[in-house]
Amino acid sequence: MPNVGQKWDRRFLECGPWHDYVWEWVRSRGAPMTGVSRRGFCRIGSVGSLALAGASLEIGSIVGSAVAEGEDTEDDHNGRVVFIYDDSWREDWTDTFPVHQDEGVPACCAAVTDYVDTGWGLLPEHLREMEAEGWEIMSHTASHGAVGNLYLREAAEPGDEKVYLNGDFLENREDAEIVISDGDRTVENVIAGGGSDDTGTYIDLEEPVGDSFEPENSFARFSDEIVHEEVVGSKEELEEMGFEIDHFVSPFGRSEGLVDELVQEHYAGFANRGGDGLNPVNGLDPHELGRTSIDGNVQGREEIEEFYDEVVAGEYLGIVVGHSQFDETTPERVRFAIQEAKARDLEIVTLREALTDLGHGRANGSGAGGKNESADESEGGSETGGDGTEADDSASDDSPSNESATAGERATSAVQDNRTSILAGTGILAAVGAAGAAAYRRLDR
Repeated sequence: MPNVGQKWDRRFLECGPWHDYVWEWVRSRGAPMTGVSRRGFCRIGSVGSLALAGASLEIGSIVGSAVAEGEDTEDDHNGRVVFIYDDSWREDWTDTFPVHQDEGVPACCAAVTDYVDTGWGLLPEHLREMEAEGWEIMSHTASHGAVGNLYLREAAEPGDEKVYLNGDFLENREDAEIVISDGDRTVENVIAGGGSDDTGTYIDLEEPVGDSFEPENSFARFSDEIVHEEVVGSKEELEEMGFEIDHFVSPFGRSEGLVDELVQEHYAGFANRGGDGLNPVNGLDPHELGRTSIDGNVQGREEIEEFYDEVVAGEYLGIVVGHSQFDETTPERVRFAIQEAKARDLEIVTLREALTDLGHGRANGSGAGGKNESADESEGGSETGGDGTEADDSASDDSPSNESATAGERATSAVQDNRTSILAGTGILAAVGAAGAAAYRRLDR
């Protein structure tokens, strides 16, 4: 147990020795903590942790909360920022993860399934440890292929055996099946190579185009089967590894076309559908999110600071992206980005946490596509959870199973529903804990 005379800091109140001690103590006694990560347990504070421990072991119950149901409250931060690291390279584990651990904040890893369990990618055990420590795992396709539409830069004629596109993301996918379309007419073909010349970037085709297509409104992309495997298959593979996957990140920011439809159907949110990272909280659409970069080869430090200032000044959910494998995205760079957010009292959370807090998460009734479903809609068919599986409605208020729920299960549910605001206690401990934490926050600002 910690010495009560030790220096008070945020980690002592929220994520310090008290939290670790109680967490391990509860787990060692087999308390039902399903759905609550170490960090989720940590975030309710040391006092709340003690209260939850009592409830989970059926020796107490949660009787105090800073947020009463239906009562408006003021957040104790200036906004939220989500960190996402793309591509699941080994540097996420060796370089970036330790910095986030040291700073006591989570992030999201957008994993490419073909990169996982390779000599240079993250290992499954790395992802599991990251998830256990509060990180969110996202899908970033199976092979990091450009699954969105690539638009023609030059007109294509029936006899052409190459097409010019607004990106070079397909030229190295030789033998891959593609479609070329303007929305009304579609032809199929196969990539035979590619390159660039004075006109621009192009892909070679195995057969002539076979039809005429005008630039800008016409596009090329992978076949339906390939896009489905990249977008949906990657999610399924990660789930088979045991991860909870709610959100998708599209490689190279290419997000239009079939990929958008599949993400709407199979994911609760699209993390880089388009935008500058300033996502207005009012009217937020989880499938229309945007990001900005913290990579050293893209943004200067002043630009990162200005971005955070805009998040603070407006009602925004800020989302940033980094690539740990880039030479310019060093641990020092990552630490700078984290500390500048902290300096502005921005809460660093995962995308799942942010959307749940804003009323878009699973706990708020979002389906597989992240759209809130009404009670009337659920009467006509099975309601689905965030991963596309049938939601379990056996724990409704009138069901016998709800009446027989253990105190631990009720406590777990309470923490999941109110994890960013709950400060629970038993008896006088609740009042003391709430007052102490509130006083510290004032001193800490």
